Amino acid sequence: MRCCSCRLGCRATVDVVATRELTKTDSRLAARCAAIASLGAAVIHFAVTPMHWRDWLPLGACFAALAVFQLLWAFVAWSRPGTLVLAAGIAANAGAAALWVMSCVAGLPVGPSAGQPEAAGAAGICVLLLQCYVVMGSVWAWTRQHQPEAVSGFKRAAVLIGANAVMAGAVAAGLVGSLHGQQHHHGGAVEAQSEHHASHDAHMVKPLAPPVNGATTSPAAPAPEQGLPVTDMGLELEADGHQHHHDE
Repeated sequence: MRCCSCRLGCRATVDVVATRELTKTDSRLAARCAAIASLGAAVIHFAVTPMHWRDWLPLGACFAALAVFQLLWAFVAWSRPGTLVLAAGIAANAGAAALWVMSCVAGLPVGPSAGQPEAAGAAGICVLLLQCYVVMGSVWAWTRQHQPEAVSGFKRAAVLIGANAVMAGAVAAGLVGSLHGQQHHHGGAVEAQSEHHASHDAHMVKPLAPPVNGATTSPAAPAPEQGLPVTDMGLELEADGHQHHHDE
């Protein structure tokens, strides 16, 4: 019994030591750098979701779903970067990056602005870079799973600090760009609405009738009151069109 308990204890100790050693390899370090980049991309996607939601509901829902996926993937890839997890991260981020490039070159295939290329803003460029980091880190972690190399504590800390600094800078630039884009988008919408109202008011105003024989137009005179004779200051208008004085 004592031998069995000792063996079980030794196996548990070996498993714990092996797990700790795996966290110090280049494969696990690459996966954690990819997780940091995925977290930054999720933050920017959450920031730009309301703007796309107002433009087109399905597009805003896609941005929200991608942001949630990238956020959850970051936590899973940090602790348990398995093959399926890494493959999902590569597919999702590569597909999102390719779709963004296509929207800037030829426009989205569907939606109200289909076929119209979009401007490449700071937020989109920052997200593109972060997603490329996710793909590169995931590919490195996947290919080095079976032949990992040990990384010293100093190198690991330096790489993680650098990855966090890059992610923070990209997120800051992306958020500033998204706020500027939302203000520009809102201002353009307000300007277009004001132009529409001005055009509508211009169509509602009817032009005055052109003058006859060079005579100037004047506002119509008020209608006479009921029951009062029209004397026109003692002048009568005969059938021949001349005015004659009426003798009483």
